[in-house]
Amino acid sequence: MRVKTSQQAERILTAAMRLFATHRFHEARMDDIAALAEVGKGTVYRYFKDKEELYLALLERAAVGLQSCLCEQLSRAKSPREQLVAVVAGLFDYFDHHPHLFDLIQHAEAMRKPGEEFPWQRVRNQTIHLVQGILSAKEFGIVDREVAVLMLLGGVRAVIRFGPQPRPAGLAEQLVTRFLQGYSSGSCLLGPVATC
Repeated sequence: MRVKTSQQAERILTAAMRLFATHRFHEARMDDIAALAEVGKGTVYRYFKDKEELYLALLERAAVGLQSCLCEQLSRAKSPREQLVAVVAGLFDYFDHHPHLFDLIQHAEAMRKPGEEFPWQRVRNQTIHLVQGILSAKEFGIVDREVAVLMLLGGVRAVIRFGPQPRPAGLAEQLVTRFLQGYSSGSCLLGPVATC
């Protein structure tokens, strides 16, 4: 599915994002989206056959937006460590500017039929692959990159969902530093009580 790009479609998507940010999927009505976008209900249906298609278009739009944000952040990073910090900072930035995106993603995952393409899964896979590539740098010495990327991105997700707002300055740098210290040779992930 491609994101519709006409001005009216963009207004409809923006209105839908605002409405879904404050209402559950089943509570948001196409009439309300049309009113918020200041278009007729028929115009909404001209671009989106139903609320589910509109919802998936929102996720596609968000996936493209996240990719753009990460590319922008990475364009300034030189070393693998700076790239890792850039990805974490980009994720913080994007989700902080789209605070209800996690709820949209969870609902879309629940309504997805088996084998059906899911726009957000594509960008999730690309992000995992990107971070695995960065973590393959020799300077990190990480052997099990699959587990490492899940730990890092899981930690980032937890900070986005439950961390303090506004974010402390340098949070991405701090998170990456602590993550990498856990993977440095001779360190123990279980803490000072455990023996390594």
